[in-house]
Amino acid sequence: MAKKKGNFLKSMKNFKVSNYSKITAFVPLVILLVAIIVVVSLGATGTGGVRKGSYTDAVGIGIDFEGGTILTVTLGEEVNTHYEENAKNIINTIESYGVTVSNYQKQTANNAEQNAIQFRYKNISNNDDDINALNTEIREAVNDLYPDRPNNVRYESIGATAASDLLNKAGIALAVSVALILIYIIIRFTLMSGFAAIIALLHDVVIMFCLTAICRVQINTAYVAAMITIIAYSINNTIIVFDRCREYLKPLKGQKSIDYTGIGDMAVRDTFTRSVYTTLTTMVTVVFLAILGGETIRQFCVPIILGLVAGFFSSVFLAAPLWAAMSASFDKTKEKYAKRNEVSYEKKDAEGEEQVPAKPAKNDKAPAPAQPKQKPANNTVYKYSKKNTQFKKKK
Repeated sequence: MAKKKGNFLKSMKNFKVSNYSKITAFVPLVILLVAIIVVVSLGATGTGGVRKGSYTDAVGIGIDFEGGTILTVTLGEEVNTHYEENAKNIINTIESYGVTVSNYQKQTANNAEQNAIQFRYKNISNNDDDINALNTEIREAVNDLYPDRPNNVRYESIGATAASDLLNKAGIALAVSVALILIYIIIRFTLMSGFAAIIALLHDVVIMFCLTAICRVQINTAYVAAMITIIAYSINNTIIVFDRCREYLKPLKGQKSIDYTGIGDMAVRDTFTRSVYTTLTTMVTVVFLAILGGETIRQFCVPIILGLVAGFFSSVFLAAPLWAAMSASFDKTKEKYAKRNEVSYEKKDAEGEEQVPAKPAKNDKAPAPAQPKQKPANNTVYKYSKKNTQFKKKK
């Protein structure tokens, strides 16, 4: 056992993330492909409570961004025993009023009597009064299906205008946060560090979105809050790696042919334990919140868990190799540009121009004709004479 432990620690000391850069670059593409397959298959077949042909429902876009109504029917233990039967009866009742149920899902609570089924459907009118009147009729009709459970139906409606405004604000919030992070990193570190960090952040957002679609998590306002949280958390881990890169780079400033890949490997090795511990401790807390909390807390915690996985992967396996590759490429580009624009200080006469000697002034003596230069003999010393401006030779 001791031997295996020693071998493991030794291998971690010699760990080079650059050796796995091709594999780690391939992993996000696989996750993206799986997410596309899941969304397309659910939208085409209409399985899993998704309306056939509705790809926005397959992605899991909530009514917060799409506009519509959430109808929650509390059934207690019947949710577990007769889930599909109850769901089918309620859907038929709702759709008899001219609306189409786009999604439905089970909601479980710590108290079994609070278990419910949640239905989502789009509003067929833009008038708030008409929407409320229709939803009231639907609620009463569904409530009549369960006379032994009075007042077990509630609904929440959001208009299309409010949903569109919320979506725009969510996009602005994400864009502003990413831009401010980019400016900070460029000022604090280097331009290449900023670009590498932004690519890693975009990776986190895309992979978090893909995992959300694969795991069938609803995308709503809680999801946007979770995404902004993950962006801030992930960039913190990435900055730690870049800070270590900067420390290793300081003594090499001004040198040519810097081994950026080796610097990135050392930075990841130094910060790997810290990244693992911080991610695990945060993950444990969020997992317990997701298990013990209510539905609202769960909608926030599940995207956080998926984002933690994506953030850890990008800060450890993507940030340093990206920075190394971009920095090396930037240095080569600067070197090529410097050679291309190199200035020559040799004075050359223009072709075809006749060189005219300057005429001496009247009071000046004509210059003596130039004497042919002779090679000095061996052991010849040139000595400067103060009497005139000519050199004399002494043997």
